[in-house]
Amino acid sequence: MVNFTEKRRHARIPVALEVKYCPAGQINPIYKDALSVDMSQGGIFLQIYEPLAIGTVLDLFIKSLRLNSPIKAQAKIVRIEELAGGKSYVIGLSFTQIEEKYSEFLKKHVLSVNLDNILNFAVQKKASDIHLVSNQPPIMRLFGKIAPIHDKALNADEVKNLIYGFLSDSQKAIFEKHLDLDTSYINDLGRFRVNIHQEKGQLGAAFRFISTKIQSVEELGLPPATKELAKKPNGLILVTGPTGSGKSTTLATIIELINTTRKCMIISLEDPIEYLYQSKKSIIRQREIGFDCHSFIEGLKHTLRQDVDVILVGEIRDLDSISVALTAAETGHLVLTTLHTTDAISTINRIVDVFPAGQQPQIRMQLAEVLRGVIAQVLLPRKDQEGLVVATEILIQTPAVSNIIRQGNTEQLRNTLQSGAQFGMHTLDSSLINLQKTGTISFEEAEVYIKDRTQLVKNTFPT
Repeated sequence: MVNFTEKRRHARIPVALEVKYCPAGQINPIYKDALSVDMSQGGIFLQIYEPLAIGTVLDLFIKSLRLNSPIKAQAKIVRIEELAGGKSYVIGLSFTQIEEKYSEFLKKHVLSVNLDNILNFAVQKKASDIHLVSNQPPIMRLFGKIAPIHDKALNADEVKNLIYGFLSDSQKAIFEKHLDLDTSYINDLGRFRVNIHQEKGQLGAAFRFISTKIQSVEELGLPPATKELAKKPNGLILVTGPTGSGKSTTLATIIELINTTRKCMIISLEDPIEYLYQSKKSIIRQREIGFDCHSFIEGLKHTLRQDVDVILVGEIRDLDSISVALTAAETGHLVLTTLHTTDAISTINRIVDVFPAGQQPQIRMQLAEVLRGVIAQVLLPRKDQEGLVVATEILIQTPAVSNIIRQGNTEQLRNTLQSGAQFGMHTLDSSLINLQKTGTISFEEAEVYIKDRTQLVKNTFPT
């Protein structure tokens, strides 16, 4: 028997493993699900959603990716901590019965540097990103701020082993040639978008968690105009914002809305594939750049010959991909894609300015005809509770919008956005002010992205 008071003798790590538990000795046991928070050779911490008494003995089944079958153990509750006003609890358990081979497995598991331990712990904490950097502990981004996962720094060899441990030989060769690689990683908790890079001669990686659940417009807090855009049979829809603003999540929500309401052929071109879709009313085919096709531009060109209705392009990055996307929208397809721009006006200007001056009048004409809408967004830390909230700017195509784009008077779009509520339009400023007025975000967070600070101050501190 291992007494939990001896836990300091055992190395412990933050790790999220799936655990099933029930009070020991039940004739017809009913097991409940939990996630581990912390683990050692001698015990485990679980987060549960029911109060249990100290001294209660539980039967456990602990699932690990490294084992073909779960670890069967018995443990006694020696500590309990109430969280979120009694909505959940963390219980500390000391193993009272566990096979020696499993105890040794846990010892090795805890002492090893394991990628799934790092990623799963961060996901369990609701982190959006995880960074591996040589001579630093693993870092997670939690509600917009970075924090170390634990105190142990990873040396250059440990970081390289973690990264190279899940790459194929061909992926290693690509990385060693270009010193950058975009790929994905999958474990039992979900899918991660990964960028691998080199810094001062040492490897590093950034992991972005992609939830398996595609959320609805309402769950994301997107405006109702998003649903109307999803009904468009053709044209160009742009989702824009800085890195980490949830653009891919918004695109996935629109695609899933089309998938569940319309009979279409949908083809996505992504680098890498992020959300995985199941065909419903629509047929969805997902192609990964570098694996299923060589580039966005090549994939776009060939997609136009594949009887497609809706095209999802992960990002339009240059003149060629923007040109083909405009052509695809012009020839009767619905094209959804992203840009790294902060608002509707800069989005229009960015697309036009990519082209040489002599081509810009033609591009403005083309864009005026095919643009259906722009959703610009940023994610902000909430003030009222734990988490993030989206602030948006929505531009919807109307005859007035098309005319402004055609004439190149994009600054006039500001007035159109402010007066276009009947069409579903609004500015980012108005979204930020509304979130601040309701106490959802702080004045300081709104101030970072607001363009007219005077209005923010006026609404915050009325005279």
